[in-house]
Amino acid sequence: MGERMKIDFQPRRANRNLARSIAARRRRPLALLLLRGSLAASVIALGAGGCTYMAEQPEVSPARFAPSSESSPWIPTHAYATTAQQRPVTALPDAGMSGSYSSSAGKYDLSTLIDVALHNNPDTARTWDQARAAAAAYGASRAPYYPQVGAQMSGGYTRVLFELPGQLGVLKQWQITPMVELTYTLLDFGRRSAGARIAREQLAAANFAFNRKMQDVVFATQRAFYAMGAAKAAVQAAQQNVELAKTDDEAVSRRVELGLATEPALLLSRQRVAQSQYDLASARLLVREAQADLAVALGIAANTPIDIPSLDSQPIPAGLGGEVDALIESAMRRRPDLSAQVASLNARRAEVERSKAAFYPTIGVTGSYGEQMWGYAISNTHTIKSAQPQYAGLITFNWDLFTGFKRLNDLRQAEAERDAAGAQLKSLEVDAIGSVWRAYYEFQTALKRYEYARALLAASDESYAANIDTYRQGLSTIVELLTADRDLASARYTIVQSRADLLMSSAAVAYAVGAVAISPRP
Repeated sequence: MGERMKIDFQPRRANRNLARSIAARRRRPLALLLLRGSLAASVIALGAGGCTYMAEQPEVSPARFAPSSESSPWIPTHAYATTAQQRPVTALPDAGMSGSYSSSAGKYDLSTLIDVALHNNPDTARTWDQARAAAAAYGASRAPYYPQVGAQMSGGYTRVLFELPGQLGVLKQWQITPMVELTYTLLDFGRRSAGARIAREQLAAANFAFNRKMQDVVFATQRAFYAMGAAKAAVQAAQQNVELAKTDDEAVSRRVELGLATEPALLLSRQRVAQSQYDLASARLLVREAQADLAVALGIAANTPIDIPSLDSQPIPAGLGGEVDALIESAMRRRPDLSAQVASLNARRAEVERSKAAFYPTIGVTGSYGEQMWGYAISNTHTIKSAQPQYAGLITFNWDLFTGFKRLNDLRQAEAERDAAGAQLKSLEVDAIGSVWRAYYEFQTALKRYEYARALLAASDESYAANIDTYRQGLSTIVELLTADRDLASARYTIVQSRADLLMSSAAVAYAVGAVAISPRP
């Protein structure tokens, strides 16, 4: 209290080190009005916050906000459902979006659907936004290279009571403190450059991750497209098999009517008809499932009508254009996920450099300029006013000599994370080589299987034609006929599946190598 009284009786000396301030008696009404308004706003804000506090109070009874028991579902108090604007689209673009779409045929080819997927799939949008965020972070990492300029100001009214001999003294003070300050780091021994290098490598990793995600979407669209084409082709084959079974049944019926076949033979043919109809229903279900998978790959609602050309219209690849070793070498250079991990490893190396730089001091400059503008009165008898500028220019030197081993452990952590990133890169390289190896030989096998399937279909077709002819002449049995029927039906499914496998394996090789062709996104 004695020190306070000293400040009151020596106002000039006591306020010599105060920040810049101003006061004037003629401003008392306006300042008082502002003060009262601020108090009123504070009371309203506290009241509103108090109402919210009294309504929730999870700190008092947190169990009210969890499920009531292990056998009762949680009932939310607010709506958490997605809005209509957030839901997947339910209509594909018209012919104006891509010249490859045929409005007359009403079918979407593969290139058009890939373009749709790249525009609508939320995974590409997510990784794109992550890349943009990394770009902004890279821009922010350059901020320490610029001087930091700030302005601050505080002002208000103070009324202080103090004791005088035989009476009570009052000090009334109005003040305002404007100030502008500039700081700039001259030397930090690599902290800024390491931070910028970390952000740049993280940006490269995010960009490569976006490229790989686009390849993921393209490959998923290709697989779903070929799977749906195979399902549609299987329906056509199943329909042909139904007609085939009905033809057999008619032949058996005629022989039964002529007394040349028995009733069990007719039952066998009817059984074959029922089996073929069952297979047709199953094939139609597979089309619906394939349509849902294609819609997911495209990022649209599954109830969106989609029709694609037949699988027979898709060109068959003749080869891969290179041996497996050349493809593996190409994958090491081209795969975006490997490049992303290389960038992550570089970022970890920069983290190590920044951790080492933290052991050194920082040198900088700082400057400030402001005004001392204030005025106060003591017991309405002594009035003092002042309006003086103040400024400073300093060279700063900061060095943390001991931080509780924090910097040492930060360096150890950075080195361990660098080594882990290097091991992760090796693991990805091993996986990439394995995926290229598998995709290469799967394609070679699929190519041979397709050739064998074509030969099998031709042979089965000739065998069935011969058996149905000899059966009608009474030279073969119903068992031989139905066996040829089943072989032909199986050959039709085999050619469909082998063609789809060949197309998928070709796409898988391009995906494994990282050579998926993607047109620039508008």
